[in-house]
Amino acid sequence: MADSETAPTPDLPAGGQIQVQIPEQRFEVLYSDQAFVSHSPVGFTLDFAQVTPQLGMSRVVARVGMSATHLKLLVNVLTQNLTHFEELYGPVNVTPAMVQQHEQATHHIGFHPVSEEAPKGQ
Repeated sequence: MADSETAPTPDLPAGGQIQVQIPEQRFEVLYSDQAFVSHSPVGFTLDFAQVTPQLGMSRVVARVGMSATHLKLLVNVLTQNLTHFEELYGPVNVTPAMVQQHEQATHHIGFHPVSEEAPKGQ
């Protein structure tokens, strides 16, 4: 997209805010300590899982699909929120051992750079 072009924006009500409603059956917060990210030419799928190390397995507790545009917006919001969190509470430390654990095939967290770049324009 050229710099002069702008992405389409949704029509927002006056004041620019949308009321968010959470159905009662969705009130429960699901804990996730593992995430898998996959993508196709049309979008991304995020699988959030809970690891049970004693059994050597993880169980997906939620799946979320979104467009590449929405994923990029989500990454920006998460980055801003983590920065704010660290300003309030101090840095979140990730040790080399943590990174290594999550790079192993059985503990793959899915948040790492892709080793090969996808061809441009595809």
